[in-house]
Amino acid sequence: MKTLTPSAPRPQAKDLLDDAARSLTPSELRRLGDSLLRLADAVDQDWQPPKSKSIFRWPNELSGIEKNAYNLAVKAQVEYSQRRARRKHFPGAILAEPGWDMLLELFMQFAGKAKVSTTSLCIAADCPTSTALRYIGLLEEEGLVRRTPAVHDRRVTFVELTDAGVLAMGRYLGAI
Repeated sequence: MKTLTPSAPRPQAKDLLDDAARSLTPSELRRLGDSLLRLADAVDQDWQPPKSKSIFRWPNELSGIEKNAYNLAVKAQVEYSQRRARRKHFPGAILAEPGWDMLLELFMQFAGKAKVSTTSLCIAADCPTSTALRYIGLLEEEGLVRRTPAVHDRRVTFVELTDAGVLAMGRYLGAI
């Protein structure tokens, strides 16, 4: 590494950094960087860090729902089971709510971090496939779900709740 003397011409910062990178270990470079920051702070007392946008996601309502997803999914499971139990006593057609059954199923799977195929979601809706597909389209138009193709098999499409869908379901399940 070059040594600076008062009579020697001042080298460029890039040259100094290149020399340091070649001759110092990573831990020595970190200590040097820390020392340089302290030196710069001492020289420039009025310096303020630039305003920047943090990539840290501050806790918000969505993260609270994500944190409590398992407990909320238990409520969703109870409601889903109760809906199935009603069918033992009433004709299914008069109590059918395929969209709601799908949202309950998707929230339970969201809590378990499981992917749900379109076919599985149609089965969970307990209605004809054409009706289930129509409801998936309606939920997608409302911004509550999104469809994504499987990476390794283009014949398979997954359906998942959007952030808006998670929020809506989490709010509802938290309120009951």
